[in-house]
Amino acid sequence: MLVRPALLIALAACASTRAPAPPPSAPPSTPSDRPVAPAPPPVVAPPKVADADPGFAFLDADRRTKLTAAFPQVDAAVEDEMKKQDLPGLAIGIVIDGELAYAKGFGVTDLETKTRPDADTVYRIGSISKSFAGLAILALRDDGALDLDDPLARWIPEAAGLIYPTGDARPISLRQLLTHTSGLPRMGPFDPNHAPDEATVVKSLDKLRLDNAPGTAAVYSNLGFSLLGIVAAHAAHRPYHELLAKRLFGPLGMTSTYWDHADVPKGKLATAYQPGPTGPKAAEPIRLGAADAAGGIYSTVRDMARYAALQLSAYPPRTATDDGPLRRATLREAHSTGFAFGASAGPVLAPKKGEPLVELHADTYGFGWVAGNTCDYDDLVWHNGAIDSYRSDLRFMSARGVGVVVLTNFGRANTGAVGGRIVAELAKTGALAKRVQRPAAVFDERMKQFLAVYNQWDEAAYKAMLDPMRGPVPEEKDELAGYKQLHGACTTASVLEVRNAMQVRFKVACERGSFVMAVDLAPSGLIGGFIGTSRDVAAPPDIAQTAAALTALIGKWDERAYTRALPKAKLKPADAKQRFADLRAQHGACRVKAPVHDGFDWRFELDCERNADLVLNLAQDPKDKSIADFGLRLLGIQPGSRCPTR
Repeated sequence: MLVRPALLIALAACASTRAPAPPPSAPPSTPSDRPVAPAPPPVVAPPKVADADPGFAFLDADRRTKLTAAFPQVDAAVEDEMKKQDLPGLAIGIVIDGELAYAKGFGVTDLETKTRPDADTVYRIGSISKSFAGLAILALRDDGALDLDDPLARWIPEAAGLIYPTGDARPISLRQLLTHTSGLPRMGPFDPNHAPDEATVVKSLDKLRLDNAPGTAAVYSNLGFSLLGIVAAHAAHRPYHELLAKRLFGPLGMTSTYWDHADVPKGKLATAYQPGPTGPKAAEPIRLGAADAAGGIYSTVRDMARYAALQLSAYPPRTATDDGPLRRATLREAHSTGFAFGASAGPVLAPKKGEPLVELHADTYGFGWVAGNTCDYDDLVWHNGAIDSYRSDLRFMSARGVGVVVLTNFGRANTGAVGGRIVAELAKTGALAKRVQRPAAVFDERMKQFLAVYNQWDEAAYKAMLDPMRGPVPEEKDELAGYKQLHGACTTASVLEVRNAMQVRFKVACERGSFVMAVDLAPSGLIGGFIGTSRDVAAPPDIAQTAAALTALIGKWDERAYTRALPKAKLKPADAKQRFADLRAQHGACRVKAPVHDGFDWRFELDCERNADLVLNLAQDPKDKSIADFGLRLLGIQPGSRCPTR
């Protein structure tokens, strides 16, 4: 027990006039009885860093040229989308590797003056403003000014008046505000359209009932991000507008970004048009006041391209000087940390050959950004905005170095559809591939050893190129001989795909056919495994006949033909009959299109009458080369693929 100094002096004075009392008898204290001093914070050593960066890079040296060549097709797609949506005008920007590579305005910004938009036309970006609020909070976290798990009431005491739905709920944290999982409703109980002040916003929390216990569900909340702007101002000890000017607008050179339409230079602001029964009607934008963090920013394609470039600058992770307005790791954290916000999947109507059979969207929301997963992209980050009939969309693909900005002042616009069309045109060039990691330098030597053994078998050389822990495999001599029988002599191997520094797929130049060799290196730097894939080669007659016989069974069942084709099949004829009947119902009759050889096995792509095409896999017995088993699957369902394709 602590004793105040004055009381301690009095006790000492009394003790000097009498003999000390004997100590009270008590049982020996146990470890659980003794007060435990708080442990000092652990000393965390800085992380050890590799001698060299992973070295991510784009394999295609002509990537930028190919993407640029697609700009005329982008124009056509945007104009077509404007016709479909009946839009008078919009402006777009395409960012490639941190630069505004293309910017253009379409149509008009004002229906009366017929002013044409350009990269410097000012629009309101709406909820994309939330991403700025998220980055402001993270920057303050990095400064040590706040913690993401701080209770909201630490910074806004009025939050203590909130009504929680259950007694076991914990107080709302800043992290939950950032991920829309605070339980707060979409809008606060105050008028957001007439510049509410901070007192109005925070007083609205008193006796406000939460929709959900914090952390249990996602509810998109403009109120939540309005509060984050107030928190950021309190933690930074400066107004929120000044904070963003110092931390983001100024460092990025966003000189045409504003909070109030009255501050925009004359002739630069696109007129806000509200939809009406007789057509669009010009209207003065609303002022959000203390709720500005939820959607108050005005900006241009040029400035938003600078903002997109900042996001893309965080990739790939690297050791180079980190001197941007925010740490690269902090930006990546903002893009990838989130709560599962929604997932949907549905069939694509009349897909063309090679197109996905389903449309997939699986999104998480965190720190003002949506991380999206689709059939085409697993690195898509985006946000859109809608306010005052201004519409906006900002999307970028972190592993591909490309971003797209779409801004308009017409409320019926679907800017996400426009952005998606732009990305689709860029993808058609084939140059929207991901960066890949630089292969380990030792791969050059290993592939020379591999090709030497492939072209002329040498037992000692074969063993020398293999990792000792893995050791030789007797069947691999026959495997290499089988590849050589298909392709003849091979001369060089060039990188086709890098899965990581130690796993690479090589395109091998040979006398005939298309040959791809996947090679894994062990930690020793020696080969830990390999398998080849052969295309544009003829299958052996007996293999081709088996494939033709099994494919015919999809169109019409014949038990004797099945038994002759697969005497070793594990699937019994009765079960096989039902399996082929199910395939017939789904896909109709099929025909063999192209053989592919993997290791000891053959697979045949099948062109079917309807729905998805199929792949027939034939597994060979390495000993006698007979067909040991078979499998049928949808074409496009392969390791690493995202969606089945037509």
